[in-house]
Amino acid sequence: MTQSHSHITDRAVAESKDCWMRIQQDDKTGLEGLYALFAFEMMAFGLSIVPDRTLIKDCIQELFIEIWRYRKNGAVVKNVKVYVFKALSNKIKKELAREKKRNANDQELGANALYFQNEAESGIIHLHQEEANNRRLSEALSKLPPRQMEVIRYVFFENLPNEQVAKLMGINIQSVYTLSWKAICKLRNLYILFISFYFSL
Repeated sequence: MTQSHSHITDRAVAESKDCWMRIQQDDKTGLEGLYALFAFEMMAFGLSIVPDRTLIKDCIQELFIEIWRYRKNGAVVKNVKVYVFKALSNKIKKELAREKKRNANDQELGANALYFQNEAESGIIHLHQEEANNRRLSEALSKLPPRQMEVIRYVFFENLPNEQVAKLMGINIQSVYTLSWKAICKLRNLYILFISFYFSL
């Protein structure tokens, strides 16, 4: 180290100590002096950790705000420059960790949103299919003769036993079977809706 460089370094150390002392005495000129003394080096130092000028600038500003806010905490600082640069390093690393966590959360939210979107779209498609099937069923039923439509309603939709259907319609059980079978065959022959229909013969 040359004599002139040593002189400059000693002067910077003395100035930083003076600025720190003024800060502790509630003199904002000390904060301004400290910023003027180290701002350029702090930016270069920060960029050596992460090449993001905006992030580094924000961290430096936050650090100086905290220095002023906690000026009365009684902390003993032997080397102001070491203290400031170490604090900046910690702040940058914490911000990077927070950013990484935010990105991970955003990715999770995006994945969840995509999942729910797919679920919603699937549900809408299913709903449309169900509505279409219901329309086709209504159209098919409307083409049945009245007695066949009646027996389908009792047996299939209201799930009544054949004996009760026979009493309601004033016919015997065999006629219930016959009407039901003819109605189902007619629906299938129309190619409108295939129905799985189980009953005991």
